[in-house]
Amino acid sequence: MNSNNKKLGKNILIFAVGSFTQKAMAFLLVPFYTYVLSTSDYGTSDLLITISSMIWPLFTLLIDDAVLRFSLDKNEKKEQIISIGFYINLFGFLIMLCLSPLVLLVDALKEYYLLFVLYYFTYSVNCFLSYALRGLEKTTLFSVTGIISGFIAIACNLLFLLVFHWGIRGYLLSFILSFLITGIIQFSLGKFGSYIIPLSAIDKDKRREMIRYAIPLIPNSISWWISNSSDKLIVSYVCGVAANGIYSVSYKIPSLITTCSSIFFNAWQISAVDGFGSEENRKYFSDVYYKYSTVCMFLASMLIAFNKVVCRVAFSKDFYMAWINVPVLLYAVTFQIMSGFLGTIYTTSKQTKMVFTSTVLAALSNMVLNVILIPLYGGFGAAWATCISYITVWLIRVVNSRKIMKLSVNWAKEIICNLLLLLQVCIACTDDSKTFLCTFLLMLVIFFIKRDFQMDLTKILKLVKRKIRKE
Repeated sequence: MNSNNKKLGKNILIFAVGSFTQKAMAFLLVPFYTYVLSTSDYGTSDLLITISSMIWPLFTLLIDDAVLRFSLDKNEKKEQIISIGFYINLFGFLIMLCLSPLVLLVDALKEYYLLFVLYYFTYSVNCFLSYALRGLEKTTLFSVTGIISGFIAIACNLLFLLVFHWGIRGYLLSFILSFLITGIIQFSLGKFGSYIIPLSAIDKDKRREMIRYAIPLIPNSISWWISNSSDKLIVSYVCGVAANGIYSVSYKIPSLITTCSSIFFNAWQISAVDGFGSEENRKYFSDVYYKYSTVCMFLASMLIAFNKVVCRVAFSKDFYMAWINVPVLLYAVTFQIMSGFLGTIYTTSKQTKMVFTSTVLAALSNMVLNVILIPLYGGFGAAWATCISYITVWLIRVVNSRKIMKLSVNWAKEIICNLLLLLQVCIACTDDSKTFLCTFLLMLVIFFIKRDFQMDLTKILKLVKRKIRKE
């Protein structure tokens, strides 16, 4: 267990350096974006990115997930795994290229067709190489290129938006160049050329096995997309792209939590494989889940309490009205993150057919709620639809995952804290002078209930201090 903790801790530290730096840079650019882009421009560019994320699983077959999982098995031939992922991604892009003119049917996107294709290509390449690096456990290279990507994005944004005033084109081009340069570095330093074998040398049985693993994840990914992004399309259609710009900005505050969780999750996907299925590993999963959910809940509660202050700093005046959506989305992402952790039980055990049941049901509920709530309440209705769908995923997985691994977690305490967090959200959405006081007090109550975790942190800090003194 100690070795598992050490490995997890090491990987978290490595991923934190790269991923957090990259995501922190992206967040710090939010005030800049809301200053130089209109709500309409931001909404249109977000729409293009949303469509790319929607079609990516279809054309790649989510083979990148299989590359990551199969590469972690010590007895697998890495050349076969990487090559299978490479060729499927290549064929997928060629098919996407043939179908991409369909984008021209959307009037708002016609003039950005070429940028859309380039964005999709560089994004898919970046995803494949990033997943492969993690699967090969070249985590340091993954982390360093994440930092490089962040700096490139900042430099390009300042140049294209502030100096050249290229608007949407500059915004998208910044991402494209960031993905492209990072991809070249990853491919070169990761020596991927040595992993690519001729198509004729591909093991057909291994290809089928990887595809069987990945295919069930496609409806899961699409369902996640429906729950997370389809609302933006509906908001754009019903309320206009300007309204979508405001709604999309609302996600930037919750992205602070998803950034922190992604650092852990990247490391956890590697560590979770070791010793899976043993009783010791079950206790390990339970302990990590509790601490993981607690940290996410703490962050959400603090951001909800200080929501308006953060929004005033992060958003320009034209985007400030997005504050009302933020508490709901913060609550939503806590369930999204906890559901993601439970999902690793399915993927680690290679029982991916079970993973999409929850997300499909959640996606259906999300679509129904979007159709009902968005015409009535706009972005605020979309936020609640997203929130309910994530809660649905979490509830189903809590029950369903027990068939594979029964976690030893104090669910009564978890539910009580989640209900208190919900109360905090409801209060935070009101424009009252006492809102801050009430939400702050509820934050303290949640902290008190979870005080056992705080005690764990205190013990860890004391041990670190002792070690420093000895050295």
